[in-house]
Amino acid sequence: MTPFPKSAAVVTPMLALAGVWGLLAFDPLHNLREHLMAAGGGRAEANVENLYTNASTQETSRSDDALGSLRRLEPEWCEATERTRFVLMGNSQTLAIVLSPSESPVAGAEKTYPDYLLDRLHESGAAVRGYRLSAPNLGYTEALWYLTYLVTHPCVTPTDLVLQLNFETFRKTGIRDRLLALLDDPAFAAAAEREAASSATYGPVLQQAIGRYRTQKITTTGQKAEASAATAATGVSLSEGAGAALETTLRRALDRSPDFRARSRIKGELVNSLYLGRVYFLGIKTSTKRSVSAATLALNVAAVERIGELCRAHGIRLSVFNAPQNPLVPLYQTEADRDEYHRVIADLARRYAWKSYDFENSLDKDMWGVWLDGPDPIHFGRAGHKRFAQVLLDAHVIPVSE
Repeated sequence: MTPFPKSAAVVTPMLALAGVWGLLAFDPLHNLREHLMAAGGGRAEANVENLYTNASTQETSRSDDALGSLRRLEPEWCEATERTRFVLMGNSQTLAIVLSPSESPVAGAEKTYPDYLLDRLHESGAAVRGYRLSAPNLGYTEALWYLTYLVTHPCVTPTDLVLQLNFETFRKTGIRDRLLALLDDPAFAAAAEREAASSATYGPVLQQAIGRYRTQKITTTGQKAEASAATAATGVSLSEGAGAALETTLRRALDRSPDFRARSRIKGELVNSLYLGRVYFLGIKTSTKRSVSAATLALNVAAVERIGELCRAHGIRLSVFNAPQNPLVPLYQTEADRDEYHRVIADLARRYAWKSYDFENSLDKDMWGVWLDGPDPIHFGRAGHKRFAQVLLDAHVIPVSE
């Protein structure tokens, strides 16, 4: 067998660095997205990007830096005097705005319904503290991952967890790479190990996530201490060397660069470009109707059950709501899919929820976004976010202490 040339340990990371520089300098993904939008007559400005951010009330990184966000939040919540401290978890419906055809872009920062809800609670004089802990395509194993962190840190353990239930979310699986950094926290890592040892359906998913984390640690730091664990989890033995050391040095140097930290924007443009390509070339849209496989449904049900158990064990009031759907583009493939979904969420609510709500039909068709390929089944327009905040307020989803 021809030996692997030692020069590759230097050349490979240098090529990677050159590729990253090229992406940042020329931004070809942005240009690709613009060409695809123009070709289809799309309305690029409908996807609002100037969103309001507040690190005290939101996980603003969209899971890119969840650990840093929660660590910044902890001292604030440690000093909090409000009797009600709620966390709202959900998918991109909670943090994205897609303008309806009657709406135009504005210059100022745009708020989403969790922001409006908290504003209106404070305007009413309610002594509450709230935090949106959401991410695009958040799955219920990831929601369990987040909650496990919260209950291992008493200061950020909420009095109330408001969990969005959504047919689309029951199709998601796994823990994304960006959330693996929570394992850098020793208390969470120990709790995650215990959860991963569960015989429940979600156990292997958490085990696989922990294995990926250990592998990444060896790759990026060359730490030998984790080698046996990573080998056991992945079946691949990794070793440190000049390549790993050089990669680590480069990563640390790049992380000090504002341009390199903008890579999350590049990721977003890549996702949008892939979506546009999927629409144009494969004919698959967000509004394409679909079913949930039995195995995926069982995984997510088990994760929600564990969320309910953890809330009960830690004195957290769990409220769940069936999220709004666009009446023009329901996602259920068949009526049987809809009936099964409603049966499942009703059973989960009966067994675990302090309160439950059905908001599926709470927003009119003109309050939904239209971006490129027709009405959006998940994302509201500006008026939709304001309206849904009022719906939650009127339903008393957030309990207000007397």
